[in-house]
Order: sequence, then structure tokens, then C-alpha cells
Amino acid sequence: MKIPCIRITQPIGDFYLASLNTELLKDVTYSRAASFRDGELTGNQRSVKKNRINEIREYISTHNAALPNSIIISANFDEDDNLVVDPDKRWYVEQDVNNEDIYHINIPDPKLRICSIIDGQHRVNGFNNSSVSMSLPCSIFIDLPPPSQALIFSTINFNQKPVDKSLAYQLFGYQLDESDAMSWSPDILAVKISRELNQTGVLQGRIELIKGSKSKNDNWTISSAAFIEGINSLISGNPRKDKYEVNKKKILGYGSRSDLKDDPKYPLRKFYIDGNDQAILTIIDRYFNSLKKYLWKNKDSDNIIFKTVGISSQFSLLKEILSKELVTLDSSLNFDGTISKLEGLVFNSDHFSPRTATKKKLLDTFKLCLEIIEESDVDKEIINIVNNRPPPSK
Repeated sequence: MKIPCIRITQPIGDFYLASLNTELLKDVTYSRAASFRDGELTGNQRSVKKNRINEIREYISTHNAALPNSIIISANFDEDDNLVVDPDKRWYVEQDVNNEDIYHINIPDPKLRICSIIDGQHRVNGFNNSSVSMSLPCSIFIDLPPPSQALIFSTINFNQKPVDKSLAYQLFGYQLDESDAMSWSPDILAVKISRELNQTGVLQGRIELIKGSKSKNDNWTISSAAFIEGINSLISGNPRKDKYEVNKKKILGYGSRSDLKDDPKYPLRKFYIDGNDQAILTIIDRYFNSLKKYLWKNKDSDNIIFKTVGISSQFSLLKEILSKELVTLDSSLNFDGTISKLEGLVFNSDHFSPRTATKKKLLDTFKLCLEIIEESDVDKEIINIVNNRPPPSK
């Protein structure tokens, strides 16, 4: 078997870029977690994570799956780190006689497992027990010794800076203008709602779409990641799984939200499945309008209420209110009667400092005000804060 490739020259040496089918990769590659054997380090990988493999397996079954990052492999070492020298087994490279810029990798035995995966083991393993097959870009080293393989792996995986979650969500949102709304995953819909609420109303300029992009109206802002996860909590217990389902290939066409099952634990899920995005937007908008009138009243911008933990607890409270049907979801929806009971809450004690505050403490405070829980279910500090708040304004 011959595979066309391009030679790349870098300080570590030459390697070759080629397109390899996943069926071939499954047959010729292996990966081993790093471990000590007889006092020597062997292997160059972290342990395989089954959850990660399952996520990739689900993802590659969707109609818009893409794995553009290169799989990095080293050819001609067996699973015991022995160099393969038999010319009838080892991979080798030849230059194209008609084009000096093109090379071919020769693979004598496409069933022989003599390629160590340096980076990409979860992506390759994701195709195991899957009917999906595709070509993947591969960076192929020839005869790269195991210590050098480990060096490349550690450089790639320990020098990378994680992508900001808010930025990732906004990048996902590019699909908004190019796809059918019924194919939107919970994340995509949440991006759309966060953008709309950031442009008008009580949350205008308050949702930091990308880290460092605060508007001029920044007495306080909340990251879009925190806001989007709050929306997700109302419509899905597993947004990633829902995303795979609504983009899953079918015999005819693709999946959609209507393929999902309702779950009463997520009070806005039925609206999401039915494509009633306006209802979800209206409910969240009216809820935060009431919060501004009562809970946010007379609070400084550095109050715990406006921190990530505070916004998260307010989304959890909305979930409680909707699940317990404390408001009526119709055209006259109004949260004022419920949220007015939070007016006057003061969070100045050490119990609610940014260092000690937790989502549960704040949520328990809200729930006690709304008589969702009893005093016996919370600590004394919360009882004092609730009992010392002034009576609601008329």
C-alpha cells in the first residue's frame, strides 16, 4: 500500500503529512499509558478515558462531525518499543519521481500494528465499535525513538492554554445564521438567547460574550459561559448528548429537537423540543426583570448576587419556581409576586463573602424566603438573614 504525503522539516527532524483512513489507523496503531517497567519509563500516553472515547464515538455519528487536528504517530516500533527492522514489515518513504515535493509512504503490511500514537489516541479509539469511517489528517514520524515520542506528547499536552469557555460558546454560535433552528443544540439556543438578552432590557451590556469584551455599561457583568450554562440547566440534563442526537445521521436526513424526549426535571425542555424558543426567551427575560426590581435593588456592583455563583443560584431558583409551578406559564406571566419576597436580603456577613459563598447557601436563602424549604433545613445564619429583611415595599 502506498499513501501520498508531504514532507515537513522541523528542528526535531522530518515527518510526513498524509490522509489515512480510520480503518487503516485502527489496524496499524496502538497506544500505551506511561509506566515504569524494570526501572525504565515506557509508553507516552495518559490512561485512556472511556467517557472521552464514548463522547467522540457519539460525535462522529453526527452529520457535521469534523476532526481536523492531526493524529500524530510514529512508525516502526512495536508495542514493546522494539524497532522494526524487517524491510518486509517496516514503513518507509519514497520520493515521487515526477514531483520532488510529493512523497509516498509505503506500508508493506496494513494489518501489522507497528505505529505508536503520540497524540490522538481518544480520537482513533472513538472509531472502535463504530460503523463510521473517515479520513483523518496524520503527522507521521519514521523511526522516532520512544523518548522523543514522549517529549512531543508532553509538549503538546502540557503547554497548551485552555480555550476560554465563553469564547467557545460564541464560536459555536456561528451556526445560528447557517442552520435550521430545529437542529440547534441546547448550547446553540442558549448562545442565541444570551446574545438577545445582552442587547436589550435589564441584562443589556451585562453578559460578557467573550472574556475581556466588557461593554461601557459594566457596573457588573457575568460571563456568557455562566449564563449559557444556567439556560442549559432549564432545558437539558446532558446538553452534549442532546447535541449528538439532534445532529445524528439517519437513513433519511438528520435528527432534530423533536427526536428528544421530554423530562419534567427540566421545566423548559418541552418548549425547547417543540422549537418554542420565544417562550424560553420571554420566561427568562421576565424573571430577570423581577429580580432587578426586588433582589437586585440597592445592591452594589460587587455584591455576591452579581458574581458567577450568584447568577448560577438565581437560575437554580428559577428552576425551582417553574418545577413547583409557583407561577403560571401563560401570556400574563409575571414573577413579581414571587420574587418580591426576596426584597431587602442583605449578604454582607462573612457567611456570604466571595471566599465562603456557595451556590447552595444562596439558593437555600432564596428558597426559605419563598417557603420552599423549612427553617430546620438551613443553618442559623441563613435564618437570621431572612428574618431580618425589611417587609416588602408596597
